Amino acid sequence: MKLTHLVLGTVLFAAGSLVFAQTAEEIAKKNHDLPDGKTNTATAVLTLIDKNGKTRTREVAEYGMKEGTTKKKVMVFRSPKDVAGVSYLNFEYPDNPDGSARDSDSWLYLPAMKKVRRVSGSSKDDDFQGTDFTYDDIGDRSLGKDTFALLGEEPVGEVPCWIVEYTAKDKNAKISRRVLWIGKDNYVLYKGEYYDKANKLKKTLACEGIRQIKGYWVIDKMTMTNVQSKHSTVYETKDHQFDIPIDANYFTVSALERELLK
Repeated sequence: MKLTHLVLGTVLFAAGSLVFAQTAEEIAKKNHDLPDGKTNTATAVLTLIDKNGKTRTREVAEYGMKEGTTKKKVMVFRSPKDVAGVSYLNFEYPDNPDGSARDSDSWLYLPAMKKVRRVSGSSKDDDFQGTDFTYDDIGDRSLGKDTFALLGEEPVGEVPCWIVEYTAKDKNAKISRRVLWIGKDNYVLYKGEYYDKANKLKKTLACEGIRQIKGYWVIDKMTMTNVQSKHSTVYETKDHQFDIPIDANYFTVSALERELLK
C-alpha cells in the first residue's frame, strides 16, 4: 500500500459514465502501482503523541528515485539531536513472476554506533523509529504478502471509496489484516483500520490534505492512532518536488555510512 507521494490513477468509465466493476486485487494493484515520478523529495514532520497528550516532534528529509523497476527511498532524520543522522534506505522490487512476494531490501544507519544494520523481512511489521507506522506502512508493501476481498463501498467525507480487505498470508504477522478505504476516482488511500493477530482493532489511519502537485497526488497529513496503547503519530509532509535531479549515489549504503545526507 502507498502512504506517501501518490499520483493520478486512470479512471475507467463505461457507457453512461459508470465505473467498470473491478476486483479487490485490481483495486489494490492500482493503488500500489500509482507512480510518484522518476524522482521525488519532501520534508516530513512527525509528531508522536502519548496517551497523556505529551508530544515529541521529529523532522525527516525524504528522497525517492525509480531505477528500472526498482523503487529506492531514503529517509534522514534532521532533528532533534538525539535522532539526527539516523537514516533509512529501502529498495522495493516487483513481485515474482508467479505473484509471490519479493521482500524489499532495507538498511538502517545509527550514527551513535557508526553502523548500518540490515532490516530483516520479519521486522517489516515493527514500528518505525518509535512511531505508530511500521516499516511496511512507510513503503510499498508487496501485494504478494496478502489476499484481498472487496467488502463494499462507503464514502470518506464526500469521496466515494471502495473498502478493500488485505489479509496477511503469514499467520504470524503482527498485523493480520488491513481494511482500507481507496478512492474510486483516483485509487488514493483515504482511511484505514489495522487488526492484530487476535483480529482486534489495533490502529486506525486518517488521511487529510489529499491534493495534486503537477499531476501527482500527495497526502499532506496522515494520522496513525494505536487504539490499544492510546499513542498516535501525525505524519505531515511539505515541500514536495517531483522529477528533479537527484544524485543516484544518495541511494547507497555507503552514503548512509558517510552521512552524506543531511
